[in-house]
Amino acid sequence: MQGVAEIVLLPLFGAITIGMFKGLMPKKLPGIWASLLVGISFLISIAEALKLSRLPVHHRFLTGAVFPLITGFGPAIHWRYYLDPLSGLWLLVITGVGMLIHVYSIGYMHDDPHKARYFSYLNFFVFAMLLLVLAGNLLILLIGWALVGLASYLLIGFWYQRPSAVRAAKKAFVMNTVGDVGILLGLTLLYVHYHTVSYPGLFRIFDHQTPSAFFEWTAFLLYVGAMAKSAQFPLHMWLVDAMEGPTPVSALIHAATMVTAGVYLMARLYPLLRLAPDVAYLVAAIGAFMTIFAASSAIFQRDIKKVLAFSTVSQLGYMMLGVGVGAFSAGVFHFMMHAFFKALLFLGAGSVIHALSGEQDMNRMGGLWRKMPWTTWSFLAATLAISGIPPFSGYFSKEAVLGETYNLGHPILWVVGAVAAGLTSFYMFRLFFLTFFGKPRDASLYEHAHEAPWIMTVPVVILGVFATFGGFLKNWVNQWLAPTFSLYRGAPHAAMESGPIWTTIFTVGLAVIAFFIAYALYIRKSTATNAASESGPGRWMYRAWYMDTVWTYLAVVPFQKIGNAVMQAETGILATVKGIGTVVWDWGEDLRPLETGYVRRYALSMMVGVGALLVYYLIRV
Repeated sequence: MQGVAEIVLLPLFGAITIGMFKGLMPKKLPGIWASLLVGISFLISIAEALKLSRLPVHHRFLTGAVFPLITGFGPAIHWRYYLDPLSGLWLLVITGVGMLIHVYSIGYMHDDPHKARYFSYLNFFVFAMLLLVLAGNLLILLIGWALVGLASYLLIGFWYQRPSAVRAAKKAFVMNTVGDVGILLGLTLLYVHYHTVSYPGLFRIFDHQTPSAFFEWTAFLLYVGAMAKSAQFPLHMWLVDAMEGPTPVSALIHAATMVTAGVYLMARLYPLLRLAPDVAYLVAAIGAFMTIFAASSAIFQRDIKKVLAFSTVSQLGYMMLGVGVGAFSAGVFHFMMHAFFKALLFLGAGSVIHALSGEQDMNRMGGLWRKMPWTTWSFLAATLAISGIPPFSGYFSKEAVLGETYNLGHPILWVVGAVAAGLTSFYMFRLFFLTFFGKPRDASLYEHAHEAPWIMTVPVVILGVFATFGGFLKNWVNQWLAPTFSLYRGAPHAAMESGPIWTTIFTVGLAVIAFFIAYALYIRKSTATNAASESGPGRWMYRAWYMDTVWTYLAVVPFQKIGNAVMQAETGILATVKGIGTVVWDWGEDLRPLETGYVRRYALSMMVGVGALLVYYLIRV
């Protein structure tokens, strides 16, 4: 228990100490201190994973109560941790990739006057995600869930002087709060029905149940929470705006922490999904839709971070697709590979933005490979990985998801995912060519461009190695996760298997064709601007299918009207209260002369009053 607690508490300790003593720390210390503590958590996570590996296969989990959390209202709910291969894999990614992002941030935030506050928030973010993952029951998970939302609000709105950052932070917080309500309701249903919310207790109960409407509703409510955190339709648009925070924050949110929480919840509750087949198919169908929806929107973006943000939404769709069809290991494996190449893509984009004095428009870039060779070739590795080109990491994980989708009898979902894979290759190579190749399109920016300092470049290169060779971990991940997904009711589809060879050829072929189209457009023809995004279907996709507009008319405008009506009603009420107060004040002004302060006058008044009472009494008698 001690080692597990240290994994969670070390980042919290960093957040508190930096927050309390930031004024006393040397300028470089907050970043070093925050990175060191997350690094120690990573080492402890490795030790705990090794401890798990030495346990018997079907007893490969550690759990225990830290202290009672709620008592006196029925069965006690304990503050428990639950460490198994699934949560262990998330721990390694959160702390490992999180550590690299912390180190990178030391260089990226070097000149920011508020970097101590930044590192305090960053440590708090890692703590909240670790608490969520190590929770032993749904109540503790909900606490970590809410704290992750708070941390994202603080970091997305870190540059609160910018109105766009404040709006993005509020948007993320509100949409995720909607999801929090779903989890709370689902948790309540389970507790009222079964008097427990602990994972082992619920799993044992689920093991002896059959599908029913109760499980469908419970799973759907919990999926609403996952829908918000993992940016699934219709609660997805906050993630694109979340790029308003510092770029390393985007890397942490999109790769290792917040957006993967929903995937973790659905994978963790895999026995419940088996009792709710309709919800499981809904998870898969929405996931498939998100792969192609977000990919189509990414094609027409000009902001380098927006392309990557839509890319994250699309890749989360693949993870949900895998979990929804029952390919749990494949979905989790794609999460792991995505953490490597997406963290690299955002950090590489951060290096480009840093070198170009904050510029994010790809139409003003070009030719940067000469100035930034380390960033360029690392970025290429991540681009090949996310495009699903063998033998890079993303090929293995994407093929596992799509192959299992086809094998399990979902050919339509497979087609959608395969087409999205081709679109992914196109928009990513469009980004790569516009940014790093061709002629410089802004001489003044190009002239001052330079490779990032080593403290930023080293994490990028390390992630490049994992983006290149991470796919070879497939068999290890498959064996590592098998005990988790076969612990209850067995898991005949847990293993990662490829589909028929023609499906692989088709998917990879689309990616290769998309590469050549991007090459022809952006290298041979040197296309810079995207006129197609200014009219017709291109404008529709550039505006992300106008989902923000739909939300504005369906939710924002009606609530604004309700708020205005309440304010008008409050104005009338306040006017009434103020009027009464004015009348009382006027009466007081009229009666004030009676208060003279002379004791003899008060005594005379009392005597007159007593005399008047006596006269009244005598007359009545």
